Amino acid sequence: MWKPKQKLAEKAHEIAEKKYPDGYNKKQLIECSKEVYGGFGATQAGQLPIYKTIKTMEDCCNLRNAMANIDGRYPLGMTGCEVVGINGDCGIACPVYLEGECESIEEMVNDLTGDDLKRHQELYG
Repeated sequence: MWKPKQKLAEKAHEIAEKKYPDGYNKKQLIECSKEVYGGFGATQAGQLPIYKTIKTMEDCCNLRNAMANIDGRYPLGMTGCEVVGINGDCGIACPVYLEGECESIEEMVNDLTGDDLKRHQELYG
């Protein structure tokens, strides 16, 4: 049986052990739980994980890990585009798009104008 809260606790303990090698208390452990996978594994109202806005490629990787290793319903091999798309953060500010790795550029082109269209042409030709 999948136990996401147990997985979150295990990751929080790992962070706490590194951060406080001489030992840690409950408050410190709770703070460390908010750092699991860059904060994407944090709990709120009994749901795991919190899906916050993806701003960097590191955020994308952290969310992928949280979705696969804590939530447990997603494969670890998801592309950055899949991770962003599942969480509704597609758009011109998407780090995957800005890296030139967007898998759905045809959906982006129709909504672009001016400088955004110029940047799109520079990234994707």
